[in-house]
Amino acid sequence: MSRLVLASFALLVSSPLAPAAPPVLSYIFPAGGQRGTTVPLRVGGLFLHDRSHFEIDRLCGGQELKPLPRIWFEGPILPLPESQQAEDYPVDRSASFAIPKDAPRGPHRARLWTSQGAASGPAFVVGDLPEVVEAEIEGDPIPVPVKLPVTANGRIFPRENIDLWSFAAKKGDSISAFATVAENRSPVVPLLEIIDAGGRVLAEQTERPGIGQDAAVRFTAPTDGTFSVRIRDANNAGGPAHVYRLTITGGPVVDRVFPLGGRRGSKISLAASGQSLDSSLVEIAIPADAPASFVPNIPIANAFALDVDDLPEFVAPNSDAIAAPAALNGRIEKPGTANEWRLSMKKGAKYDFELLARTLGSPLCGTVTISDSTAKELARGEAADPVIDPKFSFQSPADGVYTLRIAERFRNRGGPEFAYRLKVRDSASTAPGFRISLASELANVPRGSIAKLKVTAERLGGFAGAIELNARGLPSGITVAKAAIGEKQTSAELSLTAAADAKIRPARVAIVGTSSIGMESAEIFAIAAVPTPFKFTGEYTMGNAPRGQPYSRKYKIERNGFDGPITVQLADRQVRHLMGASGSPIVVPPGQSEFEYSAQLPAWIETGRTCRVTLMAVGQVKDADGNVHSVSFTSTEQNHQMIVVPEPGRLGIECVASAIAVEPGRTVQLPIRVARAKGLNGPAKVELVLPVHWRGVTAKAIDMAADRESGTIAVQFASADLGPFNGPATLRATLGNAVAETKVEFVQRR
Repeated sequence: MSRLVLASFALLVSSPLAPAAPPVLSYIFPAGGQRGTTVPLRVGGLFLHDRSHFEIDRLCGGQELKPLPRIWFEGPILPLPESQQAEDYPVDRSASFAIPKDAPRGPHRARLWTSQGAASGPAFVVGDLPEVVEAEIEGDPIPVPVKLPVTANGRIFPRENIDLWSFAAKKGDSISAFATVAENRSPVVPLLEIIDAGGRVLAEQTERPGIGQDAAVRFTAPTDGTFSVRIRDANNAGGPAHVYRLTITGGPVVDRVFPLGGRRGSKISLAASGQSLDSSLVEIAIPADAPASFVPNIPIANAFALDVDDLPEFVAPNSDAIAAPAALNGRIEKPGTANEWRLSMKKGAKYDFELLARTLGSPLCGTVTISDSTAKELARGEAADPVIDPKFSFQSPADGVYTLRIAERFRNRGGPEFAYRLKVRDSASTAPGFRISLASELANVPRGSIAKLKVTAERLGGFAGAIELNARGLPSGITVAKAAIGEKQTSAELSLTAAADAKIRPARVAIVGTSSIGMESAEIFAIAAVPTPFKFTGEYTMGNAPRGQPYSRKYKIERNGFDGPITVQLADRQVRHLMGASGSPIVVPPGQSEFEYSAQLPAWIETGRTCRVTLMAVGQVKDADGNVHSVSFTSTEQNHQMIVVPEPGRLGIECVASAIAVEPGRTVQLPIRVARAKGLNGPAKVELVLPVHWRGVTAKAIDMAADRESGTIAVQFASADLGPFNGPATLRATLGNAVAETKVEFVQRR
């Protein structure tokens, strides 16, 4: 029976209205949780206006997200060209997820949707160990104590951020720490180290992490004491979407297993290596109905999957000839060596060869060659990209025994972890059928428009017949025109049409392929989307403005029949890093076709460096039945940007001393000076802005009279429970719309 695989699709949408801003799911934090617990989630995304809904792969379905204050840590001033790169500024929403006790371990895809479409991407990972979540603060890292075993959820945010997770260990304890980011689709490139209480590095990240791990470090405690795992991004990157899961344990961890798979309905003995394993051999029973990727239920910190098939299994090559088809399991145990298998094949038969290594967690970059009895090479399998496992077909020219040679592509690499699994199938034994691949799991169909879904068929076993395409379970108001992939053809298009009044309700839709050999189906997530009727326009302009002051420009609105109020604000997606530029929402009244927007330049922005700001306009449209939908328009076109070159600021402030001593139970006077440019007159407000996580410090703002340039701010310290002073405070002066800032360090005697 054929299998209809619907991984994705490509949508081509035609609409006469302005391009909408469909939602984006940027991250889920924490990125996972323990089975049987309830996890509060921070869901980050773009263009999530007043209403958005969220689900996690049928484990958490359809709850409405609630607004949260946006968290943004500015981080270091970016040099060129990093500051010229695009930057997302996600909004934060809250959800709560009760994880069932029997939830499958591993990643579960998340989705969200609004009136303008659906989005997916990040995954939520279900684990077995106790979990903790980082309480994020700005400044230098402060060790967070945890009790082992544990999975710590954190973020590398802002750029160059470092997190420290501390734990107690006794002399001789073996401790493993490993980070996972790929399974929840995080952009972090984790780098791990173990440090002692004095900050000395005791262990560094291993070159080849274990299975199911993106980075790993292991050490043996040299003494009783407290140690820390230090985690950062290897590229010094960071941001709100840079989430990670860090497991720290002295319990069982599997680094490698061999073989990498087995036959359904059989028992296999896995040779396992790792930490704190009771035995080097693990007996695994593979059910007769096991999926192709089978996760054994064994008590270890890192889950791993075995490749499962129905082929005859062979482990380690020897001089005996093996009849194809077969699954061959081996290892390239030393650099510069190769495995040779003797494989019996029939004249004229076509065989499909598939090497599995990288896809199963092995570091092997494999090559496969086929030679005849005279050692003449007849075929070679080698992927263009060394991190992709090769697949190829071969037709045997004669009955006989052929030599398969499997090697590591790079001669200086090898070891017991360089395992592989080579599957050899007889092409003629493959049942006639087809597979269908697409480009996305979502279908956003704008009201009153057509979305075209391209469907591509991979034909199997010589099947060449026509495949009729249809859709079942479509949301109300969306229809599909019947289509077919013609005989011997490989693709066709489905046209999904949303009525002008289609309900904004998502549905899991079965795309059905019907042929002379049967019918198969798989799901996509489809929703009608409300188009945006309005947009703003503008001519190209570039100006100058003093840093620490606002910059303004004017725009026109093309309403296209929309007569309601429009809120204009900074866009969630920016064409460049904002470098501290900010702006408050403004409301354009009904019927008004022009507006002026002001963006505030920070006092610390580098002069002479071009700042580009992108805007977003949000309005509400009402259906005939009274339902209200928020819609938005944003554009990164140059004519729509606010482009400004910062000049020196007109207001200045400095602290006479660059640091202040922390005096418990006392009040300390902080001397300051304010400088005003010519024409900038009046009293200046001076305040000390303290990090929100500091304790035991207060400072009242003062007004500096127009004829004064110096003064003091009284900083009062509590007698106990002070700090942590892990970064500077900000001294800020404000006069009219001009702002000046400088940093003040707080030094606490030890």
